[in-house]
Amino acid sequence: MNQDFSPLLEAARRYLDIDHAPFYMPGHKRGQGIDRELMAIMGENMFRLDLPELPDLEEPIAEAEALAADAYGSDRAWFLTNGSTCGVQAMLLATCKQGDKILIGRNCHKAAIAGLVLNGAMPVYLPTDYLPEFDLDLGVSPKTLELFLNLHPDAKAVMLVSPNYFGVCGELAKMAVIAHSFNIPLLVDAAHGAHLGFHPDLPNSALQAGADLVVQSTHKVAGSLTQSSILHLQGDRIAVEQVDRALQILRSSSPNLLLMISLDVARRQMAVNGKKLLTYTLGLAKTARSQLNQIPDLRTFSQTEVPTLDDTRLTVMTDCLGISGFEADEYLHSQLDVMAEMPTRSQLVFSLSFGNTQDDIDRLVNGFQRLVKEKGKRKKEKLITNYELRITNYQSRLTPREVYFGKCDRVSIDNSIGRISAESLCPYPPGIPLVCIGEEITLEVVEMLQAILRSGGVINGASDDSLKTILVI
Repeated sequence: MNQDFSPLLEAARRYLDIDHAPFYMPGHKRGQGIDRELMAIMGENMFRLDLPELPDLEEPIAEAEALAADAYGSDRAWFLTNGSTCGVQAMLLATCKQGDKILIGRNCHKAAIAGLVLNGAMPVYLPTDYLPEFDLDLGVSPKTLELFLNLHPDAKAVMLVSPNYFGVCGELAKMAVIAHSFNIPLLVDAAHGAHLGFHPDLPNSALQAGADLVVQSTHKVAGSLTQSSILHLQGDRIAVEQVDRALQILRSSSPNLLLMISLDVARRQMAVNGKKLLTYTLGLAKTARSQLNQIPDLRTFSQTEVPTLDDTRLTVMTDCLGISGFEADEYLHSQLDVMAEMPTRSQLVFSLSFGNTQDDIDRLVNGFQRLVKEKGKRKKEKLITNYELRITNYQSRLTPREVYFGKCDRVSIDNSIGRISAESLCPYPPGIPLVCIGEEITLEVVEMLQAILRSGGVINGASDDSLKTILVI
């Protein structure tokens, strides 16, 4: 297919030239009713293109999705305007029904837990490997997957995360072979991997590895607008109709055309210029790592230490400074306007893309130089690591759906230990629950959650923001 062509962008140009009386929604009528101050900030064309599914748009949307499937190597692609959350949940609804068993990595995003509430499946959580040197979750290994499939041969699907928030990719080709040997599909939350497959120095994409259903947040590293994603299907293990039915429930009935245009153009950008753009991005990342590693008491890692790493994701270890990533993040953004993607107790994670510049890298390096100089090295404190944050109580007695719709009580956090959680609590980002709905609350989990709050972290999913109380069954 002609990857230089952008059907939705061409349709947008045509609609900009049309002068008609708009008696359709939205109510601002192509910007005519928009607040003038907002118009001055945002620009007129954005509102003129904020259109519903008007005549002549259905065909360009279908053509744009076909081009996306061709560019990424899938059999079918669906544009999503309510994020990869929608895609993750659609994968679950399309493959599992109430009471079915699914193997799912315990480093899954909270969207997957919500999807389990929707479909009523019973999760069998898969433990992940860990690299202590860099306090790094490595995801589910092929050995672990094969072990659990032999223990649970009645599972209907496998769902994994790859890449994770740190850019670590799983050995998906091996795991696709394992899952398919049990005649079940491999579903991959590749929200952070929409750029993979377009450069030889990056890990293969989930689709290249043979996954059956894959969702990608095209906005995270590629160039579409926030909240835009693509869901891909390949092979014949899952019927197109199953995915369509799931999306009928989950997708907005009023998709945002601006988001879909941005998906179409981002696809063209990666298909036509992806290698060039990613070569530039990898060059910035290499420069940043080289300069940061020269600063005393700072460490980074790359594919040299973690072969399955997406090198566009940069993690800076702050543990040797004796300060948490939260404290370092606060200093960098409040004092120097350097904004990280994610702080943890021992790290700062930075997401690099072709939208970054050498000036950004210079400011990042200068920021850490000043941080080290002004904060100084402290006596190394005991920091909770990602290893300690990992859950050891992997199996639930009840499905997330049963707990969600069951009777629950609010108790103090101290009295919750030993009870079954009726909510999923997770540091955000990355949005991975420390305790999932349906899991037993342990003393270790409570202490970890409280330590994260004290450090300046945010706990998402708690009905009580102070975390003094929690819902249990």
